[in-house]
Amino acid sequence: MNGKDIFLGLQYIGDDLIQEAEVAVLSPAARSAPKRKKTRYPLLIAALIALMLLLVGCAIVYVLGMSSVKISTGSETRDYSEVDGVYVKDPHTVSTTTLSLAGLEGSKAYQACADFYAFESEYTARGEEMSQAGTLPEGYWGNYLDVMNAKAQELAERYGLKPEGQLLDFPTVRKLCNGLGVERFVRDVPGVSVDVTGGHCYESGNFTLSMDIRFPTDQGYEVTYTLGQLFWNRQDSFSRDFVTLVDDGTWTERNYTTAAGSQVLLLRSPNQERGYILCNRGEALMTLQLDVNPEFYSEDGGVVSVERKPMTDRQLELAADAIDFAIQPRIPTQADVEAQAAISAGATQNGYTLAVKSVETDGYVARILFSLTAPEDVELEGLNLGFDRNSFTTADRQFLSGGGYSSVVPDGDGLANTVDLLEEYSVTVQDGLRPYELGSVWELNVTDLYVDRWRESSRILTEGDWHFSVTFDETNTDYRELELLSAPTTLKASTGWLADGTDVIEEFPVSSFRLRKFSSHVTWDSSSQTEAGDRLPYADFYVWHGHFACAVLKDGSQIQLLGERNEEPIDLAQVDYVLLPEGTRLSAGS
Repeated sequence: MNGKDIFLGLQYIGDDLIQEAEVAVLSPAARSAPKRKKTRYPLLIAALIALMLLLVGCAIVYVLGMSSVKISTGSETRDYSEVDGVYVKDPHTVSTTTLSLAGLEGSKAYQACADFYAFESEYTARGEEMSQAGTLPEGYWGNYLDVMNAKAQELAERYGLKPEGQLLDFPTVRKLCNGLGVERFVRDVPGVSVDVTGGHCYESGNFTLSMDIRFPTDQGYEVTYTLGQLFWNRQDSFSRDFVTLVDDGTWTERNYTTAAGSQVLLLRSPNQERGYILCNRGEALMTLQLDVNPEFYSEDGGVVSVERKPMTDRQLELAADAIDFAIQPRIPTQADVEAQAAISAGATQNGYTLAVKSVETDGYVARILFSLTAPEDVELEGLNLGFDRNSFTTADRQFLSGGGYSSVVPDGDGLANTVDLLEEYSVTVQDGLRPYELGSVWELNVTDLYVDRWRESSRILTEGDWHFSVTFDETNTDYRELELLSAPTTLKASTGWLADGTDVIEEFPVSSFRLRKFSSHVTWDSSSQTEAGDRLPYADFYVWHGHFACAVLKDGSQIQLLGERNEEPIDLAQVDYVLLPEGTRLSAGS
């Protein structure tokens, strides 16, 4: 708005609006007093002009700043410092600043997030103090999520905000976008491309999207690929989203108007991997968190080094230009999830045929081999193929954790447009029983086929949704196990790493070490860690720095053990012994 716009606009101000303006600018006491003779029009118009110029000035002068989302400052203790890209032992304290991604200062969403952060910080600090004093109550860390969820619900009610609600399980990113009523979250901008690769949404309408951000390779940029997350947090809903920054005095904040006219705040530090782009939408706070200084770690002679490759300021602006900060998402419901078209059970999608070739399980790892046939003019050989998203689930079992592994397997038919894809799934369930039980039916959903997924050169080969039902029966199950311990013993495990790459080794009581065709399992006593206050006990008996566990066969060949799965299937009858990282041998004949 300029001066010409203001005077043109004043042509349409009627007497009634001028009268209302006279009353609106008076104090409450004056508004209740008897009305006096009207102020002369020229004086009032001059006041209106001054007021409008002031408001226009506010639109320019009032800008979003880091202080608008700051909810706390503090400090943290660090054991190592980075000196010229190398980590050295140096216990020290760093200053921190915590920012809310839930809303701006003064909003209920902001205050609720600040209260949640304070509660979580106090709960964590109290737990660590009691751990050191040996007075930690049983279940303190085990009930952590329940305690935090209850606090989130309490704060939502206290501030009159919509609670987070349930996570809405849209099966694909496209269906999530459909549920939100947004066709595209990004804009076509020369010099940058952004792909939405994943995301999730709550019943409150708050959602998060994962993004791949790419820049041209011929522009001399050090960074041509980076990752981002887009947060949309409504101001009428509770959100626990916050970030804690190391505040070393190098953070810069800069306001920028995107190519589409959106006002955003750019936050970055040359010493921190992540930066932030914030936009106040009024009804919601939008935040793009992205790796502005991607970190690349290396190790040489036990010394760990880090190299940061910085994005330029112009690249940060291009990333802001590429996000559509003017989106108008709707609030989806579970009915929207159920209304989405069911995933097709057809084997052929967009000319690509996927079929289950074989299924095997040892009860804890499921190996599913697919045959993939592309159109005749598409050459698949030599491509690093993988699905964008897949799930392997069953009804009436509560999952604790899981993982997957994908690989391309030559099919040997001599055709360039065909390959085999191997998918391996491993899960643990809450009841502690074997997950892939005889007679159980599992639903397998895979979405979109990519080349070089999760790499800088990632590209989509074809879109598609495939669905298969898998039943485990006598023909595809092998539940045999080889117990390698005849009595309880103690074994060494890595419980973490120092900055120089050295493993932290501890001994733990072990009662069982079972080897299976596709996996293995160690039963160990974690009480020493839980008594010390660790929330998630951790011990790796398999892979250390430069050392790994393996099954040594009778012919002298070795197959690496990776914990949740074996590098290759193992014929248990041919196992001589298992060699652990520190050299201990567990005989197959024990």
